[in-house]
Amino acid sequence: MQDKPLSAERITEERAFIKRYTESLADYTVQYPADFSAPLHERPRKVPAIAIPVPNPPSADAMDVDAPSQDTVISLTVKSLKPSLTIPVTAQLTDTVSDLKSIISESSASAPAPDAQRLLFKGKALTDTKLLKEYALESGATVHLIIKPPSAAPLSAPTPSISTSDATIPPPSSVAPHPPALTITTSVNESSQAGTSMPLTLADQVAPPLGPQPEVSSATFHHTISDPTFWQKIHALCVSEFNNEQEANSAWETFLISMKGGLSAGEAAKIRDVVGVWGMGGR
Repeated sequence: MQDKPLSAERITEERAFIKRYTESLADYTVQYPADFSAPLHERPRKVPAIAIPVPNPPSADAMDVDAPSQDTVISLTVKSLKPSLTIPVTAQLTDTVSDLKSIISESSASAPAPDAQRLLFKGKALTDTKLLKEYALESGATVHLIIKPPSAAPLSAPTPSISTSDATIPPPSSVAPHPPALTITTSVNESSQAGTSMPLTLADQVAPPLGPQPEVSSATFHHTISDPTFWQKIHALCVSEFNNEQEANSAWETFLISMKGGLSAGEAAKIRDVVGVWGMGGR
């Protein structure tokens, strides 16, 4: 049995169907798995490069590696109250506080030695081993200088020589010494006789009142003690009076605790945050 040939109209319909089918296949996107890797024979032999002009590298002569950057050089003003000194200095943010003390000592003939210097910035003492950039120092800032008093050598008092013949050791006594006796006298009037004397024992003496004293309710007083700037000045005073920073912080801490009755918890926390001194356990 032979196939019947298609008519011209049927052939035209088949061609139109095949064309529509191939066009629909062309719209499908090829999806590859996540771990797909193209075969080697399908990979391009040479990576295409885009023609982008590349500038020449800078020459070594035009680069000054040793010169400090302008952003790291700052100008500071060092001031001292006792004695009155004003010393302008220039330093780098990468210098340590110890380097800054050496620069101050070399900048002025009246400046003290680095060992006798104590630097303060915004009420905080600067540590010798820290960098200047750790204290957020900017150009034009003022650093306060406190000159440490020279440590006086202890004077040894001459020891009197006592011969064994002149030395007399009193015999031991088992009786405790009596407390000193006090005598009070009543007031004397012109028309009356002399006042009467009577003994006064230690039990009759009035001891100073203990416990907290009445609080001051002045609004100006509360505004002053709740101002962190007031406590920064107190901390700067403690740092100038004590050679040890821990002792200065302890004195400041004692003063703040004595004033806690007039401060709220938020005001005390703000004062500690501004001054930078925290108590035991972060109180």
